[in-house]
Amino acid sequence: MSRKKKNIIADTHVFLCAHCGSAVTPPDSGTEHRNHCPHCLWSMHVDLRPGDRRSGCRGEMEPIGVWIRGDGEWSLIHRCRRCGIIKANRIAGDDDELQLFGLAARPITDMPFPPDGVFRRIRKERTL
Repeated sequence: MSRKKKNIIADTHVFLCAHCGSAVTPPDSGTEHRNHCPHCLWSMHVDLRPGDRRSGCRGEMEPIGVWIRGDGEWSLIHRCRRCGIIKANRIAGDDDELQLFGLAARPITDMPFPPDGVFRRIRKERTL
């Protein structure tokens, strides 16, 4: 058995989400290692490499966006509130779809400028 495989801890336990307090069970499908809450999508900074549980940080990882990989698979983007590291994590089959869509829509709904100016410009360009 390789050293990498020896360091991976099986996710067969139930834990409480540090952010929302929900009981989190092992994943039904979609991931090998449960690394985030399927209800609020928050995680904990516990891994150096997926599944090894060797990080000493233990900060809460906030879901800040989604990324669609080249093969079409969705991943969550998490940022650690303690150390600032950003990591991508595969979504799981039981993740809350409304939470995922809310993250995907965030760049459109939280624009850093008033959207009415953009729409006015689009209408103007269409009339030219």
